[in-house]
Amino acid sequence: MDDVSLSAGVIEYRDTGGDGPVVVLLHGVAMNGSLWDEVVAGLGDAVRCIVPTLPLGGHRRPMDAGADLSVLGVARLVAEFLEALRLEDVTLVMNDWGGAQALVADGRADRIGRLVITSCEAFDNYPPGLPGRNLAAFARLPGGLRAAFSLLRLKPARRLPMTWGWMSKRPVPHATMDDWFRPLLT
Repeated sequence: MDDVSLSAGVIEYRDTGGDGPVVVLLHGVAMNGSLWDEVVAGLGDAVRCIVPTLPLGGHRRPMDAGADLSVLGVARLVAEFLEALRLEDVTLVMNDWGGAQALVADGRADRIGRLVITSCEAFDNYPPGLPGRNLAAFARLPGGLRAAFSLLRLKPARRLPMTWGWMSKRPVPHATMDDWFRPLLT
């Protein structure tokens, strides 16, 4: 895993290398870049895949004190990441958190040639559905997020409609979810 120092802290990322068109794959909240493992494998060496682990809960390295981790702050961090790696004309693939909209609205989309938005929050679907509303409610309570994610140590709880059960068509493998949640639970 490579890393790059940005204004908010160190971001880890995976880069497949190669001379093909650049595809940057961004994960959602409480996940990490492993979300895209099968996609990267499927694309093979036809494209250069870059998969950062953003500070959205599944990251292993803490961000600097005072780092702006709002939606706009993380979107600006993505723009800074593209700049630091000198990436141009990238295909930016977004999942879950809606940061692409913030990048475009903030005028920081100059390095993006194509934008793919998959399963992102928009308009009145924020926070998303029952799981999102539950998570937002827990976030308002002292220690609430820790309690919410502690529940996810119980593997059967991960498929409940109020947790991750309605967030994917097929169950996410437990080993993948363990990897995502480990930083949140330590």
